[in-house]
Amino acid sequence: MGEQGAAIIGLGFIGGAHIESLRRLGIPITGVLGSSPESTQQAAARLGLRAYASLEELLADPAVTVVHQCGPNAVHAPQNLLALAAGKHVLSEKPLGISADECRAQLQAAEDGNRLHGVNFSYRGYAAVQQMRDLIASGEIGEVRYLHGHYLQDWLLFPTDFNWRVGANPAETRAVADIGSHLSDLARFVTGHSPQRLLARFSTLHPERRRPTQAVQTFTQGSGQTEAFPVSTEDQASILVDYPGGVHANFEVSQVAAGHKNDLQLEVQGTLGAVRWRQEQPEELEIGTRSHRRTVQLKDASHPFSHYPPGHPEGLPDAITNVVRGFYQTLGGTPTPYPTFRDGLAAALLTEAAYRSSAQQTWVDVPEL
Repeated sequence: MGEQGAAIIGLGFIGGAHIESLRRLGIPITGVLGSSPESTQQAAARLGLRAYASLEELLADPAVTVVHQCGPNAVHAPQNLLALAAGKHVLSEKPLGISADECRAQLQAAEDGNRLHGVNFSYRGYAAVQQMRDLIASGEIGEVRYLHGHYLQDWLLFPTDFNWRVGANPAETRAVADIGSHLSDLARFVTGHSPQRLLARFSTLHPERRRPTQAVQTFTQGSGQTEAFPVSTEDQASILVDYPGGVHANFEVSQVAAGHKNDLQLEVQGTLGAVRWRQEQPEELEIGTRSHRRTVQLKDASHPFSHYPPGHPEGLPDAITNVVRGFYQTLGGTPTPYPTFRDGLAAALLTEAAYRSSAQQTWVDVPEL
């Protein structure tokens, strides 16, 4: 993959996942930068890595060729633009920006600077998702007509559940930008269809929540003293989407769905059959037809995204590693498919359209890329 050096911005749940992937791939990590000098020093000591004192120091390091953006949503665009201006390649977490304009500016800057750019839509990294796309393209289920999908979680079910996401700016979305972007990208990736218009309804289960007075990591629950604060972002969204050629979709997104942990599912129905993928059973595709038969197709162990024999499950860390691997193989001169800033922009366009639709209570067009 060539002589590369990766620096990590953001040391929460997903930052740790990027570090694990880089170490598995043997890509040198030059250092890390957290939200404060204290958190950076603590994490760097635990991980045996260099602690950068500032973004300026990180970007000035000639050993850094790639910046991995794993910080909060609001810092993605400004920090990524600085990294691109400094001549670094960028692999960013989603959402790429808090607006389509932010995403568009990053894409333009990366293309103008001839820098490699990627967005970690990690679910593309599953072999079964790649196979789902190939199966649909082959015509096995006929012409695509309908999509049914949801992404349901319950980690923010109670008013005392807190994460920085719930305190987002009122002009931002939360559930749709955070997990809905995965669902919209998955649908666009496996079908090749881009949305034309949509109708969305947002709802907030807890208009007031309680937050701990000390920092809380993603997917963990706080304890101790709390304080009340108002919530303006959505906990749940229902979205109807129209695609070209009369293709329709019904999507549901929620971070307050009791009993659902990381329940991402997508079913694509065609004129001859249907195919469904479930993230919590990631190595299986369920294929149904009119012939009273429903079959389960397991991952293809010979697929480039499969690295272990049949019966040896591969999960989210492996999928993320496949995305990271594709980025660095391309950087090293071997073009390999991976999600780019253009895909991040596509997700942002749908997210913004959903926000407008919910606010205006009407159908709205989704701008073309």
